[in-house]
Amino acid sequence: MNLRHKTLLLTTLPLLGLMVILFGSFSTILQRSYGRLEQQDAQRNLQRVDEVLAGDLAQLQSLTEDWAAWNDTYDFVLDGDPDYIQSNLSKYALESLQLNLVAVVNRDGSIVYGTSYDLENRSFSSLPADLTSQLTPASPLMQFQHLAAHHQGLMTVDGKLVLVTVEPILRSDATGPARGALLMGRYLSPAVVESLALRTRLDLRLYPVAEASPSESELPEALRPILATLNSSTDLANFPTLVRIQSADTLAGYALWPNVYGQPQALLEVKLPRDIYYQGQVSRHYLGWSLLGSCLVFTGGMLLLLDRVILRRLLGLSQQVQQIGRSNDLTQRVAVPGTDELSHLGQQINDMLGELQVSNEKLTAEQQKAEQLLLNILPAAIAGELMQTKASVPQHFDEVTILFADIVGFTSLSNRLSPIRLVDLLNQIFSAFDSLAEQLGLEKIKTIGDAYMVAAGLPTPKEDHAEAIAEMALAMQQVTASFQAESGEPIEIRIGINTGVVVAGVIGTKKFIYDLWGDAVNVASRMESSSEPGQIQVTAATYDRLKDHYRLEKRGCISIKGRGEMETYWLRGHRPEALFCPLRAMGNSVGPGL
Repeated sequence: MNLRHKTLLLTTLPLLGLMVILFGSFSTILQRSYGRLEQQDAQRNLQRVDEVLAGDLAQLQSLTEDWAAWNDTYDFVLDGDPDYIQSNLSKYALESLQLNLVAVVNRDGSIVYGTSYDLENRSFSSLPADLTSQLTPASPLMQFQHLAAHHQGLMTVDGKLVLVTVEPILRSDATGPARGALLMGRYLSPAVVESLALRTRLDLRLYPVAEASPSESELPEALRPILATLNSSTDLANFPTLVRIQSADTLAGYALWPNVYGQPQALLEVKLPRDIYYQGQVSRHYLGWSLLGSCLVFTGGMLLLLDRVILRRLLGLSQQVQQIGRSNDLTQRVAVPGTDELSHLGQQINDMLGELQVSNEKLTAEQQKAEQLLLNILPAAIAGELMQTKASVPQHFDEVTILFADIVGFTSLSNRLSPIRLVDLLNQIFSAFDSLAEQLGLEKIKTIGDAYMVAAGLPTPKEDHAEAIAEMALAMQQVTASFQAESGEPIEIRIGINTGVVVAGVIGTKKFIYDLWGDAVNVASRMESSSEPGQIQVTAATYDRLKDHYRLEKRGCISIKGRGEMETYWLRGHRPEALFCPLRAMGNSVGPGL
């Protein structure tokens, strides 16, 4: 046996043994890893269904909250005005809102109004008895720890699963005392479950597990052990789940949903194809063939290239590349002496590192530009949330002050000035307003034509939001007066201010804009439209926060569209006896030169 054969034998036998060991160990690792991935994927799909249902429940809760915190509902509890029912609870309204159950209960537990509506047959009926029995004063559904509390979750009504939310009935400004509770419910009908399956793109089924009728809704016998296992969880709020293998092609995931009282209510079953398991089997085959091919290639390479000098140089080059990879420092370079292919490879690696360094620097610069552009469009907190999660959840703010301003006589200016001059003048004025908002820590919302909207107290709440807006309004008057004096144009501004509850956030997926919603926004807009040129009109809610430090003059009651008569005030300026504050000092330094 010559040296070549000995080398072949001594190289091949250890490699074959190593291949068997590697295949066995890697195969076991792959099988376990893909098994964990399969379990994790099933858990994620179960969680996705839970999140979608939670979103539906949140939407129903938001709807119930809007109706419960409404003066009309607050009055209806006492007077039972039939016009309220005819105007708000017609079958068309219930169909539009996709509601099956509505109940208005007073503090004594008496049902002022209650109805059950069949969306398919478009017919009303009385509330089910097993629901009315849970609307007594002693029922947990009628107990609220505070005015902002509510109840939401699943229930079984007449053997059917239903999403239910219960809110205390308050005034439109969310103040009490509560006059009762408003319940709204939506059945989890087969059509709703099918919609849930379409939205999640999963094969799912939902079974009632408590207070169910012994009919088709009864839990199948095969699922009872699953339910018993999930019931052993001590904390249903943590969404207990279970994943079981049904066959080589099918995996089933189960989750137990609690009801509004925290007791087991519904069993979710999701059937999933075992694509990950199949991919694991394919990977095992590829691993075996790859190891066998590697063994053959390496054996041939050992016979042809067993050269200590080459191996040593290759090892040195590999170590340098690995060091650069670990340090992530693209300014480093590899050193390979000589004039052969290895040294040429080292030069190519250095050239590649140089190109990567330049590309990385350009990428960093472009990323900074993109982030700065996003910060110019959206608040920093919202922009950060969008960059991290690709989505932003609208936020509820209990107390925000909103300002609307409008340039009076803008139409007449547009008739006298050229479009370029008009836009340039408007840009100068609004740029000065933007500078004021930045100095005062306010959030500019948007401009529409010659209208300007700014708010204080969001996205980061601040205690002096009303004072900051007041300083902004007074400074805007100074800015407008300065522009009028410099340009010679009759420029006046009309301003309206209101304080209240809003929801703020970014919606949609294109052309992001941070916007506000709520009755407080509508009232602020009405304050501006009903104000007078050169005046600042504020609501009673804003007046209560400004009266100690600012001079305000009562205007009286005016008719506001959609709200009736409202008492408003004129903001005239600062009280002479008011203490010095940074906001006031900042407001005294404004002008067109900002």
